[in-house]
Amino acid sequence: MTTCPYCAHPAETGARVCKQCGRALIQRCLACAEDIPVLAQICPLCKTPLNVPPPQAPALNPSAASGSGPIGEERSIVVILLLWFVTCGIWGLVAFYQVGCDLKAHRHRSDINPGLDLLLGILTCGIWYIFAVYNYAEALKQSTLEEGEPVQDVTTLCTVLEVLKYFAFGSLGIISTMILQNELNQHWRRHRPA
Repeated sequence: MTTCPYCAHPAETGARVCKQCGRALIQRCLACAEDIPVLAQICPLCKTPLNVPPPQAPALNPSAASGSGPIGEERSIVVILLLWFVTCGIWGLVAFYQVGCDLKAHRHRSDINPGLDLLLGILTCGIWYIFAVYNYAEALKQSTLEEGEPVQDVTTLCTVLEVLKYFAFGSLGIISTMILQNELNQHWRRHRPA
């Protein structure tokens, strides 16, 4: 067992993220590319000095700390695509709703409302989905930044795909949802102990 240097909560040996505060417990040495403790001043393997900021005080309310929400479910991209074909596109709405629910729960964000986004998307003939997909991708990017993880910004790609579906490329709408789900799958894997 180890202890989180940020919130002093016990963590399993080898855990990559603290289950209590959601912060990374390891970092990658820029010289030797090995995983080392997050606040190490010198890499224990190659002895390279590291410039690490001092630890911040723990949050007053750990349950409200960014990224401390529940870890969502990993969903197969292939299954999403197959169900989308089988249901003539209806499963795309379900997958979109699931992505929004996972992000809202994990990030504790009141500005993400998957039910309302789904309704407004239907009422605006899908135009609202452009904003909603942008909002979801941006929330995922902010989550990875705040949790000190490698960031794969898919905001522009997903937004462009949502816009292109109005120019005779209707099937591109499911691709943006699949990209978001794939990024979420990777995000959940980084939160689970090795």
